[in-house]
Amino acid sequence: MGNCSSLKVSRCDLIKDYYWLITTISVIIGIFLFTILAHAKGKIYEPKDAQYGTKKDYTRQQKIQQGITEQKKYTTCRLAKRIKSRVTGNQACIYKGGNKTYTLMYEQTCPKQYKCVYNPWSKEPNIDDVISSLNQIKKGNK
Repeated sequence: MGNCSSLKVSRCDLIKDYYWLITTISVIIGIFLFTILAHAKGKIYEPKDAQYGTKKDYTRQQKIQQGITEQKKYTTCRLAKRIKSRVTGNQACIYKGGNKTYTLMYEQTCPKQYKCVYNPWSKEPNIDDVISSLNQIKKGNK
């Protein structure tokens, strides 16, 4: 900002005005960015001594929103096959849902449909495996 001659007074004043304008805007932006970065994550109290309490675990919904866990997707599964054990009287129920989601349940009675976890393109349970597992259940009860 050296000497300004009398002819260049208006230009010199203009440069000084721009200097103060740019400096003021820079300070305002700096303060704004500092406050955002300082409080961006929030402050969570975590006691260091156990006598003052312990840190609470997040709820299931908070974990889903933070991306820690994924929310399960469900589909309607309808009864496809029913196999009854002659020995135990239990039934093996095979259900089929959306995009070939297969599930297997062992029950006394099989509901016609229920909400099951969405597992697309899974393999259909083998009938021989179902019968052998029913027989294993009977052997375990002896």
